[in-house]
Amino acid sequence: MTLTKRMRSSGLDRTTVALLLASLVLALLHHTDHVLRVDHSGWPFRSEVTDFTFSLLAYPMILFALLGPRRLFGLRLLLLVLGTTFTLYAHTAVESPVMQFAMWAENRSLDPHAAGLHNALDVRSPTLGGVAVVVSMALNVTAVAATGSMLWQYLRLRRNQAG
Repeated sequence: MTLTKRMRSSGLDRTTVALLLASLVLALLHHTDHVLRVDHSGWPFRSEVTDFTFSLLAYPMILFALLGPRRLFGLRLLLLVLGTTFTLYAHTAVESPVMQFAMWAENRSLDPHAAGLHNALDVRSPTLGGVAVVVSMALNVTAVAATGSMLWQYLRLRRNQAG
């Protein structure tokens, strides 16, 4: 079965598919930023297993939400809700936009656990700091929108099954 046919048979409309694909692209950009910022990176790019390491589970979760079988739609949605919740939590409580910006703009981590670390490019760039924050916030918004859209699809499928 081709990828396009698989997406069509998954029970998702084009809007939800587009939002999930956008989330996937933004997650890749954001994780690249993590690796380059260093202070909120982890295995496999650093020796320590950190929150970053576990955040890599976002990829199979998004792909399962996107391509999983229609009969597991509820599980797909639940995993997406959990992934979105953890993303929002991480971007507020673990690595705030201020921390993301400072690592680029000042070339130093504001995280007390990463004192003395500099970004991998060893540059001071408010522009890169701004880009990092915009990508992170765009990921948050897109993840919430994708989750809401998938929830709408789930409710519509349930209503059609009941009616």
